[in-house]
Amino acid sequence: MKRVAVIFDAGSVGMRGFLLLSLLLDTVAWAQNWALLNPAYRYNYSNDGTDTISNQIRVMHVDTLGPDSFRYELNRVGVVCDTCPASLGGPCDGCYVRVDQPQFLGFECIRSGPDWCMNGVDTFLIRANAIVGTSWVFSAEDGILATVDSVWPSLTFDTPDTVARILIDNSDTVLMSRTFGILRFHVEDHNISLIGVEGAGAGRLFPDPLAYFDFQPGDVLIYQVTGTSFYADPGGTVMPHIQGHFWMVVITGRDETTDTLDYSTSVACSSTYIDYDHVPDWPVAHGHWSFNRTDVLIDHPILGAYPGQVLDTSMCWFGGSDRYIVEHGVTSQGRAWMRSQRIGGTLPYGAGFDSADEVASGIFPRSQDPVLVRYKERLGPLWLMHILSGGALQQRISLVGAIIEGDTIISPPQISWAVGLDEHEIDDRYVFPNPVADALTIEGLPHGDMRLVVQDAAGRMCKEAAMTGMGRVVLDVSDLRPGLYMLRTIPGSFGQRFMVVR
Repeated sequence: MKRVAVIFDAGSVGMRGFLLLSLLLDTVAWAQNWALLNPAYRYNYSNDGTDTISNQIRVMHVDTLGPDSFRYELNRVGVVCDTCPASLGGPCDGCYVRVDQPQFLGFECIRSGPDWCMNGVDTFLIRANAIVGTSWVFSAEDGILATVDSVWPSLTFDTPDTVARILIDNSDTVLMSRTFGILRFHVEDHNISLIGVEGAGAGRLFPDPLAYFDFQPGDVLIYQVTGTSFYADPGGTVMPHIQGHFWMVVITGRDETTDTLDYSTSVACSSTYIDYDHVPDWPVAHGHWSFNRTDVLIDHPILGAYPGQVLDTSMCWFGGSDRYIVEHGVTSQGRAWMRSQRIGGTLPYGAGFDSADEVASGIFPRSQDPVLVRYKERLGPLWLMHILSGGALQQRISLVGAIIEGDTIISPPQISWAVGLDEHEIDDRYVFPNPVADALTIEGLPHGDMRLVVQDAAGRMCKEAAMTGMGRVVLDVSDLRPGLYMLRTIPGSFGQRFMVVR
């Protein structure tokens, strides 16, 4: 690139000359080094004016066509239809999905020098070296023209930048950034804004996959695990056999590196008998829980997916090769969530995606099954469905209780934890309520002098109370932080876990 040096006398040029010079310099800047797409970036857009990422544009593949000519293949999405194909006889409410659909920038971009031609449902051209006032044919199909209206210095995501405005002669507008490509795309029914750029670390970004498993000591997570197997009775009728239990994971320690989170844990189960065919087929660790970024993306591929992506792979312990459309959102507390909706198939949690399900070109039925995979930032999986080969064994894993940094995010159910106690448990009918907020009642204790001791999940003593000649005590626990605790008697061999929630 050539350097341009401009020397002038500010006194003789005057303000008008200075403005003309500024315009000249902006025009020179506009003609150089503007790029709509950087293959190393992923561009996050919002279509509703919020910081929710509705679209992400990725360059999936690059073909070199010539010395300064390239083809960029862009990522495609699945779109839930709001109308049925005409061949099916009329409107419906989101019961079909169109797969392999282009986003607002089309399915490919052909770059030839400064010209960027976007091919999709509509084809349009953006000329990156056009100076202010220059016009060209934006859409040959509609005969619509585009004109560079103005160029000005700006800050984009706190980065010094230059911005150009392109006016389309049907009153639409495109804003372009020298550094980050298309900032705003208001053309026909597309009205979206760039809110972040992955790779550049700018603006609103998707959480790191490990952020979904970002726990702290004292956090409590309770999972319900339900396994359903199927067998035929003597009459040939297929009958379900259901077993279930609860797992409780208490984070007692944390160690992290650049790519790994390691936790020390205390784990309890609601049953002393475990059918190991129905143990969670994912790492609920005893004493140790580890999450590596690479392994997380292999085991949980949805966490690396973009909005609307159709996954053809088996995901999150699902058997077979079902297809799923990925959805994203943000909670009112600002935490990201992700879920997937199954596409195709007629059997509940059935045999997987089959091209025979196609009802028209690229159109498949949207499964009426409930959402089967759901995650939330800082809580991990909220719901998973695991199906073994042939559907003979189904496993559901759901988060039914969560205390995160002392806040009760999901109120736990009342559960009698039966594993991991060396002592004889107090009958939970006489320790209530459990979970508890302020006052815990203990009945049925032996009469006599003893102390009641409360320990936290790490074994530290948090509270003690004397008991003399009584079989019933009401213990004030309003000063305890939400979490899991152990109640013991000294002397004695009684012990009972209880949980404080608020």
